[in-house]
Amino acid sequence: MKRKNKIWCISIFFLFCLLLTAGCQETAPQQDTTTDDVVSSEEAAEEEPTANEKVLLVVSFGTSYNDNRELTIGAIEQALQKAYPDYELRRAFTAQTIIDILAERDNLQIDNVTQAMERLVADGVREVLVQPTHVMRGYEYDDTIAEIAPFVDQFDSITIGAPLLAEDADYQQLTEILVQETKEYAAQETAIVFMGHGTGHAANSTYATLQQYLTDAGHSNYFIGTVEAEPTLDDVLAKVADSAATRVVLLPLMVVAGDHASNDMAGDEADSWKNAFTAAGYEVECVMRGLGEYSGVQEMFVAHAGAAVPLAAQPTAEAAEPLTAGQILDGSYEISVSSSSSMFRIVAAELTVQDGAMSAVITLSGDGYGKLFLGTAEEAAAAEESSYIPFVADDAGMYTYTLPVSALNQEIALAAWSTNKETWYDRTVIFESAQIPPEALIK
Repeated sequence: MKRKNKIWCISIFFLFCLLLTAGCQETAPQQDTTTDDVVSSEEAAEEEPTANEKVLLVVSFGTSYNDNRELTIGAIEQALQKAYPDYELRRAFTAQTIIDILAERDNLQIDNVTQAMERLVADGVREVLVQPTHVMRGYEYDDTIAEIAPFVDQFDSITIGAPLLAEDADYQQLTEILVQETKEYAAQETAIVFMGHGTGHAANSTYATLQQYLTDAGHSNYFIGTVEAEPTLDDVLAKVADSAATRVVLLPLMVVAGDHASNDMAGDEADSWKNAFTAAGYEVECVMRGLGEYSGVQEMFVAHAGAAVPLAAQPTAEAAEPLTAGQILDGSYEISVSSSSSMFRIVAAELTVQDGAMSAVITLSGDGYGKLFLGTAEEAAAAEESSYIPFVADDAGMYTYTLPVSALNQEIALAAWSTNKETWYDRTVIFESAQIPPEALIK
């Protein structure tokens, strides 16, 4: 009896296995293994090129305003992708502060330019088209070129498109776009006022040039000012006062309608442009549309990408002659400082010239660097602690550092200690003379 039970169990087991095998054969995908359809791995590689061989990298300053980012930067990117479908589209920002905010607040990871270039190399990309969305050839555009330059030999081809305003034709085209996009507001006795960012870079002349184009085209009710340079808000208030305007429409002359537009232009603070014009007796309307929303501006960037030129052919600012302390009158001067890295952003600098020596107090955009060193990262790592330059927090909590300055308009090697990475990084800075008043120079 036990033997029969054992045989019966074995029979049931084999029957179960047969049913399971049949079921697997019925659900498994069928493969055609005829000789004609078998392709070797080498042939497959030839028929299907490596992915990401061509990349269109769109470089923007960035914004932490999510909705407006997609309406502006995102819209420009979509227009570029539509125009150049053979390229894989990638994004990079130049504002490290914004990158950090998005990572912490939204868990959104966006590369800075150096990280984007490193990723392109790692991914085996061979052809790169870079299109910045900056308004002018200012610090952001210069930094983009500087960060791309070390990677140029690692690609078969790398080209860079111009910013929005680079040539006379660009000013003419943008003038027409601005007038077309604001025609619904341009009623009688209405001033159309655009607020730009402004910069200590020589490219700040872009605003005056665009103003001249508007004026020459007969649009005397259009005015341009900046938040951080010239023309100032007071300059614009004075010009509007000289017009017959009783109503003011404010718009950002920036790719995105982000923090500056929301606060400096349309904010509720007493010193906002909206409240300044309201206090001056005008009826005020704020239009929160960045330039990136204008289809004409999108088309301009598409055209610039199509006319992109190799990195080596990009125009650069004419180098100024080095200036030493003996060539400048004693005093204190606000100056601009260019940096080799967008991750080491100097937002303010005051130069002091006294008794044949110069020093500068620089303010960084963030608090990621605990100390600096005059020299290379390698030299800093071997130096005594007493030779390091510590930060001092100002009243706003910003990190400042006091550095000796040997000369203006020449590269100075500087090492920066990252508190997060606990390592030294090589940086290069240039203290620039452009903002030194001509009367302060000893001839």
